[in-house]
Amino acid sequence: MVNAKAKADIPAILLVAFGTSAPEGRAALDHIEAKVKAAFPGVEVRWSYTSSMIRKKISREQQVFIDSPLTALAKLRDDGYNQVVVHSLHIFPGREYCDLEDIVRSLQAMKTSDGPVFDRLVLSDSLLHEFDDYRRACEAIAGLIPENSDEEALLLMGHGTDHRSLSVFGCLNDLLRHQYRGKNVMLATVEGYPKLQHALNDLAASGVKKVKVAPFLVVAGSHAQKDMAGDAPHSWKSRLEAKGYDVSLHMQGLGENDAIVEMMVDHLKKAWR
Repeated sequence: MVNAKAKADIPAILLVAFGTSAPEGRAALDHIEAKVKAAFPGVEVRWSYTSSMIRKKISREQQVFIDSPLTALAKLRDDGYNQVVVHSLHIFPGREYCDLEDIVRSLQAMKTSDGPVFDRLVLSDSLLHEFDDYRRACEAIAGLIPENSDEEALLLMGHGTDHRSLSVFGCLNDLLRHQYRGKNVMLATVEGYPKLQHALNDLAASGVKKVKVAPFLVVAGSHAQKDMAGDAPHSWKSRLEAKGYDVSLHMQGLGENDAIVEMMVDHLKKAWR
């Protein structure tokens, strides 16, 4: 417990992710945490997940209890941390990010008889927030592009959304095409636009025989393991193989990509300032 006299002088960072229940996916989050702690030595760093489904699943199956953002912020206040940066690890400002933004705004305006709930409460940008973020993200995946891109394409899997921010992945896909013109780099989403069928059409037109598939997701969790790499007929791997492609899989999330994590830390530093 931080004593009352010192609480205004001691900051904290709350890392907020959608969450993952896959043990393999935790490696990406651990990597992010290590980079954040290296950039902010001695600062209290805590976690919360925005997905109630993931939190309940982890609690039920692993007996591990992860706080929601609101609960985590309440605990930080109770522990005396009065200057908090809420650091979003969401890829884009979609539904989960907007909900988090509403929580932060509400707490920023809230006051008690002792004064404001927090002396300072700030929310960071998501990974893809401004145009320069898109440019940096395109550069960050350069190492995934196959050496012989005339014969082997890179297909990135994004999550997608039906939220009003759905244009994020169309924009990113368009920028990838321009950034890597002639290298057969493309993106499709599990839930939204562009769809896998759009990528299949582009692959057919490209003439490639091989496809490298990689998650454009913070963690290589259930979407990567089942929807992307699973053996079920509906998985991207199965659908690509059914079309005659030789498929290779990159099973690391963006949280294991140093260039992407550097972007995240830069967003955190901006919010910190």
